[in-house]
Amino acid sequence: MRLTFGSSKNGDVAEALKNISSPAALFFTVADEKMLEHTAIEIEKVFPNIPSIGGVGQAYLDKQFFDAGVTVIAMKDEIKVVADVLEQASVMPMKYIRRLENAAKTVGGERGKTACFDICSAGADVRAVTTLSNYLCRAGYDLAGGTSNSSAVACNGKVYQDACAFFLFKNLRGKIKSYKENIYIHPQGNEKQFMVTDAEPKSYKIRTLDNISAEKVYTSELGISRDKITAQTFKNPFGHVCDSDTYIVSIKGVETDGSITTFRPANKMDFLTILNMGDYKSVVQDTIAQIRQDLGNASAVLSVNCLFRYIMFNDDHYWDDYLMDMCRSFSHAGMVGVGEHYNTQFVNQTMCCLAFE
Repeated sequence: MRLTFGSSKNGDVAEALKNISSPAALFFTVADEKMLEHTAIEIEKVFPNIPSIGGVGQAYLDKQFFDAGVTVIAMKDEIKVVADVLEQASVMPMKYIRRLENAAKTVGGERGKTACFDICSAGADVRAVTTLSNYLCRAGYDLAGGTSNSSAVACNGKVYQDACAFFLFKNLRGKIKSYKENIYIHPQGNEKQFMVTDAEPKSYKIRTLDNISAEKVYTSELGISRDKITAQTFKNPFGHVCDSDTYIVSIKGVETDGSITTFRPANKMDFLTILNMGDYKSVVQDTIAQIRQDLGNASAVLSVNCLFRYIMFNDDHYWDDYLMDMCRSFSHAGMVGVGEHYNTQFVNQTMCCLAFE
């Protein structure tokens, strides 16, 4: 697969599209939800019947980063793509599962060569990922994607509230594989786990861990005051222990009753741990090496980076170097999202991607 792009800081869609030709699919981001509908309609006018999805967030392609206006990432060469949408994503996206099934039939889905990239409305992640992965995992297709910083997403020239737009790709050249990059580690020699004993998943609230207020557990373990909790999540997020893997849960805030709100829900009986920041520059190199090992000369990587990762990398003057590190080995493009999706899981503070052989 080959990636090209166009952008306009002023939100001029014609300008963003002027150097794009013969795309197989178009993924776009806008800086503000108010721009979403106009951009979707204009893209459809210029490239009718070309699969397209879009949302709100910053974008990047190779060394370049775009945080204003509109950015369009075009994909072409040796891929077959269908774009569609699951509506009512936070309520009952399963009603629309036939659209995903039909997409797989259209591209001629094949295990190892077919994968899904999605972008969903904020707050729709849990049911959207569960619905997508229920079908994709059984079929042997990987999933990577993330969350738009908006209540709506676009698909094929239309805007949908509370929805999950997706591409279903088939790589006509070889494999497609999903990856998840976790830059956090368990404290060495102290992999203490805490059971969630009271939670309100619908409002993303953890009340107690091991029957002690979540606030008290977190502050006691790290030796910090209550007012430091939200900033501390950049260095010490929660990790949801699931089988042999750990999925990151970012902290959003703390309530007067000692509950902690998060950007990903936790359920009663889940086990959480408090993670430490790892050597993230080495982790990035490990991810690149793994993609090379699995796919040889990967042609392209389409990714979603968490907003918190972007903020942290940028504050540490590493974001530009991160983009350079990634594009030294393959063409790399994607968006900064407010949540990430990896196969069966909705995660935070993570990079998730599809790599194309």
